[in-house]
Amino acid sequence: MSGPRGLARFERKVLAAMGLVALAPLLGVLFLGGDALRSAYATGVNAEVRAQLEANVALHRAHLALLREDAERTADAIANHAELAAALDDGVALQTHVAGQLARYSHVVSIVVRGGDGRVRARADRPVAEATRPLTLDRPLAPRTAALPATTVEDEPAGDFLDEPGVPEAGESAAGPSVRVVVTAPLAVFEGFQAAGDMAEVYGRLLEEAEFVEGTYVAYTVLALALLIALVLAVGVVVSRRVTARVVDLAHAARRVGAGELDVHVPTSAGDEVAELTGAFNAMVRDLRENQARIAYLRRIGAWQEFARRLAHEIKNPLTPIQLAMQELHRSYDGSDPAYREKLDDAYAIVGEEVTTLRRLTGEFSAFAKLPTATLAPADVADVLQDVALALPAIVEDVFGDAPAPAVELTPPREPLPVRVDAMMMKRAVDNLVRNAFQALRQGDAAGCHDAPPEEASAGHVWVYAATEGDEVALVVEDDGPGIPDASLDRIFDPYFTTKSEGTGLGLPIVKKVALEHGGDLRCEARAGGGTRFVLTLPRAGADAS
Repeated sequence: MSGPRGLARFERKVLAAMGLVALAPLLGVLFLGGDALRSAYATGVNAEVRAQLEANVALHRAHLALLREDAERTADAIANHAELAAALDDGVALQTHVAGQLARYSHVVSIVVRGGDGRVRARADRPVAEATRPLTLDRPLAPRTAALPATTVEDEPAGDFLDEPGVPEAGESAAGPSVRVVVTAPLAVFEGFQAAGDMAEVYGRLLEEAEFVEGTYVAYTVLALALLIALVLAVGVVVSRRVTARVVDLAHAARRVGAGELDVHVPTSAGDEVAELTGAFNAMVRDLRENQARIAYLRRIGAWQEFARRLAHEIKNPLTPIQLAMQELHRSYDGSDPAYREKLDDAYAIVGEEVTTLRRLTGEFSAFAKLPTATLAPADVADVLQDVALALPAIVEDVFGDAPAPAVELTPPREPLPVRVDAMMMKRAVDNLVRNAFQALRQGDAAGCHDAPPEEASAGHVWVYAATEGDEVALVVEDDGPGIPDASLDRIFDPYFTTKSEGTGLGLPIVKKVALEHGGDLRCEARAGGGTRFVLTLPRAGADAS
């Protein structure tokens, strides 16, 4: 990858599109959002609503005033009751009267009567209910001549509904007998009054600062949208750069392929359309590389075929005159000289053997030169292996003769494997692979690449079977011979390359050419456990091909 770079054209287009899309809500806020916000604000914050809130506050205040008045009347009624004054000198009657007054008024929680000396003479209390607020009221009584004995109950602080407890009422005096009455009111009334007052105060401020609030909301909204647009554009730069970087890599790789580099591979990371395009590009380059290798090999084979045709022609033409001349010479001599006759017989036999060898070589050259183009037809791999099985005895006889032959295990496929092949050419190709395995076992040579002398007998094992490799069908021939040396792996498919004492080195090139003309390939690899493994791959045909 290159270093930092500016925005590519594609990136600029992506960012421009994202910017236009992001600016639309901002412009809407500027031209329409302000009016909409002012209208909505005016709908909720206006003088009418403020008047209603203030009326609500006044209503709560009036309610509290009524509660205060009721508490005052209750305290007056208790303090001015005739029986209270009559029982002031009788402690028992006074306590009974106070308890009765407490039971009469449900909203009174405490009544305390004090003498002129300030000591408690009678008292009645009940628990203060939850969610209530007490109001303490002190009322004076007329002084009495007789002093009642003081009780031991504790004092009670004074207060009112709105002030803290323990604050005496203004204008009241602690001198002389008095009555302290504690009255409760619902706490919700005070909380409602407080909430209504707070709401009215806040609403008044909002109404007074309407223009400021509207402008602030619009400004904050515009700022938030502007930040969002900036964030979107930043994310767009990152995302678009990841996409464009891969597109740029593809373009650079395409230029390299156009320049003839077929070892290009573009890495794929994400699972999007660009990754699919990258994968398709890599597959295309791989196919181009394989096809170029196939075409180059076929061209080279074609050139060798032309060379073989000319060589066979040049060698074959003089063989007949040589053989006829030797026959005539051998027949015309009358045999007067026994020693010369013996030499002539030896020469005749040698020339005959060599002519036969040359005829066999020229026959192989001619067969290689005249190798036809494959005519493909639907077939099944099982049929190909069946034809090979029928030819195995002849191949064993030809290679081993009377010598012990290796064990051959030919396994037909368990399921149909449809292909399109030229049946005769494919049979010949597999026959050559099997023959090559036999020769390797007989001579202790891996695919005929060692110079070891032939052995009289060589035990071993050959396996012939079919397998599937993805969308391809593989015809496999294995042997447990000595294997192939690494130095010969790159040349075993070259025509005329052989280290065997006999042979032209045309068997494997013929098989390779047959495989390529069928749209497949031929490869050689080491067999696990020792030996050689040849794999002839063919494209698997559709279900209708069988």
